[in-house]
Amino acid sequence: MAIDINFRFLYGNQPLATYFYAVPRLCLNLMGYWPERLHWRAYINFVVLAIGVATELHAGFRFATQGDTTLTLETFCPGVTSAVTLLKMFFLLQAREDLLYVLTKQRQMLFPTVGQTPVKEQVMRRHFLLACRLTFWPVSAGFSTSSLYNLKPLMVVLLLYLNGRTDEIVWGMPFNMTMPEWLLHAPFYPLTFIFIAYTGYVTIFMFGGCDAFYFEFCVNIATLFDFLQADIHTLFQPYKDLPEISGDNGAVFEAILVKLIKRQNEIFELTKYFRQRYATITLTYFISASMVIGFSMFNLLTIGDIGMNIFLYVSYTVAALSQLLIYCYGGTLVTESVSAQPVWIGQRTVFVTDSIFISFSCRALLAIVMGSAPWHQCLPKHRLYVQLFIMRSQRGITMAVPFFSPSLAAYTTILQTSGSIIALAKSFQPQA
Repeated sequence: MAIDINFRFLYGNQPLATYFYAVPRLCLNLMGYWPERLHWRAYINFVVLAIGVATELHAGFRFATQGDTTLTLETFCPGVTSAVTLLKMFFLLQAREDLLYVLTKQRQMLFPTVGQTPVKEQVMRRHFLLACRLTFWPVSAGFSTSSLYNLKPLMVVLLLYLNGRTDEIVWGMPFNMTMPEWLLHAPFYPLTFIFIAYTGYVTIFMFGGCDAFYFEFCVNIATLFDFLQADIHTLFQPYKDLPEISGDNGAVFEAILVKLIKRQNEIFELTKYFRQRYATITLTYFISASMVIGFSMFNLLTIGDIGMNIFLYVSYTVAALSQLLIYCYGGTLVTESVSAQPVWIGQRTVFVTDSIFISFSCRALLAIVMGSAPWHQCLPKHRLYVQLFIMRSQRGITMAVPFFSPSLAAYTTILQTSGSIIALAKSFQPQA
């Protein structure tokens, strides 16, 4: 599959298929991990990052034993992120067939062979653009952070050279890693620098692709529930003037209603299937997220100089917060896709999921949408189907993993925990 390097998915005038998993497809294709086509470079990138993680964590523990808090945190921030990314790479290799099934299933449900109605296409475009633009932001922030790490040692050397302080020049590396001394000097220094810099970009594109895949799945589930609600209203529309839906009309009505119930069950089961496959990586990331954000904020608040370090830690903090927001917002979208479905006002549809910042006063449960339909026109056996639909909807749906459920509320809690880490770390600093 071709890699879209023109970023066409950021524009609103492209074919709908262009937006489907656009950001994860871009990132994971670059690394060779896209489920539809596993490339040999996937294994090379795995080995490269494994070496980077091992040497970076070793350097972090060495600084910790020496009592150098600043270097320890400076090393562990990218080190922990890379370690979690390595776990994601292993997960993508192990769960490739499962993710391919999820990808294929969602494509079939979103792009049926008979085409979509104009209203549904508008919903898809709005949701797809949200997914592409929001998931592209953490990748961009991470790419900027990794580039700053790579430029920092070169900029330091350049500034010393321009100021005539060539005797103070020390050729450093982008990240603190334990490397043999002979690799840190000529003629191997350029190759070692490129290798270490590349590990940063592997981390960025892998966590960007894996996390974007999660968010895209959540957005698509929300879209499918929007479709389901629209179809409920379309189901009853032809019979609004009839006292009873019976005879041939009843047979047609029953067939469509059964299809809606089956589709509802398919969406619920697909969500459960995906949640189980992503549970380990989601839980691991949330455990590390508060620590990484806390460490990066602590570094930002305690660095003694100003200059590139300020930009470095600000960029890292923004990237970490953006990455965490992807999971929390995605979990909220899935939950609200059932408990905060769009509300139909006359001929106008108001979608709660259009923006996370709009008022939630227009909430309407999916069960209420079916319950408010003119079900009294149905035959008794049809009413039983309606009851089954309502009962299934009342059970709700989440992206919960052990111990917690990703949501914007959890995002706030993690930010509070990160603040506690900062306060605790600062208490150990010597007072002036």
